[in-house]
Amino acid sequence: MISDKRLFKLQKSFAEAFPDVSVTIRDDVVFLDGEMSDYEQVVAAGFLATEAKGEGVVNRIKLRGHVETPMRMAPIVDQSLEGTEVDVLIIGGGIIGCAIARELSKYELKTLLVDKESDVATHASSRNDGVIHIGIDLKVKTEKSRYLRQAVPLYKQLTDELKVPYHRNGQIIAFSKKWMRHFMFLLNRKAKHRQIYGMEIWKHDRLLEEVPSIGNNVEFAAFFPDGATICPYETVIALAENAVQNGVKISLDTAVTGMKVLDDRIVEVSTNRGTIRPFIVINAAGTFSDKVAAMANDQFFTIHPRKGIELILDKKARGRATNRSISMYRGASDRQKDHSKGGGVIPTVDGNVLIGPTAYETPEREDFSTDSESVRQLFERHKETLPDLHPSDVITYFAGIRAATYEEDFIVRIGKWTKNIIHAAGIQSPGLTAAPGIAQEIAKLVAILNGGSLNVNPFFDPIRKVTMPTNHMDAATREQLIKSNPDYGQIVCRCEEISRGEIIDALHRPLVVPTIDGIKRRVRAGMGRCQGGFCGPLVTQIIHEELKIDYRDINKKGHGPLILKGTKDDTYGNL
Repeated sequence: MISDKRLFKLQKSFAEAFPDVSVTIRDDVVFLDGEMSDYEQVVAAGFLATEAKGEGVVNRIKLRGHVETPMRMAPIVDQSLEGTEVDVLIIGGGIIGCAIARELSKYELKTLLVDKESDVATHASSRNDGVIHIGIDLKVKTEKSRYLRQAVPLYKQLTDELKVPYHRNGQIIAFSKKWMRHFMFLLNRKAKHRQIYGMEIWKHDRLLEEVPSIGNNVEFAAFFPDGATICPYETVIALAENAVQNGVKISLDTAVTGMKVLDDRIVEVSTNRGTIRPFIVINAAGTFSDKVAAMANDQFFTIHPRKGIELILDKKARGRATNRSISMYRGASDRQKDHSKGGGVIPTVDGNVLIGPTAYETPEREDFSTDSESVRQLFERHKETLPDLHPSDVITYFAGIRAATYEEDFIVRIGKWTKNIIHAAGIQSPGLTAAPGIAQEIAKLVAILNGGSLNVNPFFDPIRKVTMPTNHMDAATREQLIKSNPDYGQIVCRCEEISRGEIIDALHRPLVVPTIDGIKRRVRAGMGRCQGGFCGPLVTQIIHEELKIDYRDINKKGHGPLILKGTKDDTYGNL
């Protein structure tokens, strides 16, 4: 509870720093109202409100002159879900929503997952570095630390079952000052306190053995062997496919637009595809999770979006980079300034190198734009650590938005005022790492709302049915596969060596997304140096031939942009 002493101190602080902001307290939640012309001040007011140590902060301060961009959604309206009754409705198809769906498929539940995009993992869950964090930077008594510690031991078995890559390549934290070695004893003790074992101290000579291209600015490093990487979007897709394989329904291009709440219970959820009647609602809506909470009359937290840009380097740069994740040490004050670990240089499971991310506050929840100056600064910052990297190595870059709360911690709980909603909100870094642990906790909360228990699904199969990528096969296995089906010998994507057979397989998986990007994210056709310049038309042709979709209805991603519009005489030309 917010004590009278803390309330008095908070009101005094706001009177001095933000005299135009109204502060009210309801049921241990701080509500802020007012108007400001500087977004950084809006965010600062939200952080100041956390000093009350309540259950949450709802920041309703308006940014003068700013009109929030409406939520992006598919231009689709139909009644395909009208009247659908489910035991559990999951809102959001990112790593959290799909991990929950897969976990709940272990039980006899009628589960439906909806996402407003045309595929799963299109927001933060694909726009990150894929690192399975060790958690050395996390405070012990936080939800972040709790779920990370619970999830890390689950990843090896989970990725084996889902047949997705998991590389335990270790994590290097580099230091630029010799005097910092005096603190390594404390760092090792801190690691053990967080159940992180095996830390090693590497002098510069040892670093050169492991990372020959390491910069002269690095004096020594701490190495943690348990650091790992995965492919974030492939893992989410695999979770979704295995959930569908075990009975979960997924409805894409489905946006939640409102809710009907009676007697503190959600009885109806409105979407662009009809009204759903759920017994339990799970809010895993990422940057829109506070909006979903508001629809449910249960908003006790605020998401303030935090943007980050990352770069992807050509596979040819791997030999001049590192096979282990490496980042420069940043002091606590620097990390707190932008609430970021500062990023690093990460070897991806697919052979590329990733640099980033940056971190800065933004009022927009879906602004995925990038700018040349941020890209340049990001590259230059990390080039000091690995000076052999060149700007010409960059083949693409992207931005992601993290769903941060002012408390800077995860929210995993049953609703505060509404009885049949469970929130999995504020899941920023290390949310990718923590997802399996969060999913297990959500299943326990579903059981509580279900009367205390759940019936086990006797037909649950944890193994995802998928063909191994042909470029990972040995020559004999690949030759045998090609003999059984020549499509596996016809290379469509030269950069990534992806065959026609693999693309056709992707069009018949449990969750089919027949778009250029849908195929790209499932089998990597178009992920290479040419970024689909060669294989894009061929992928379009295969989608048309295999699924009988009109060329003009095949999009790059979801509902746009169109690939082809036809010609004057309404023919499509040669592909």
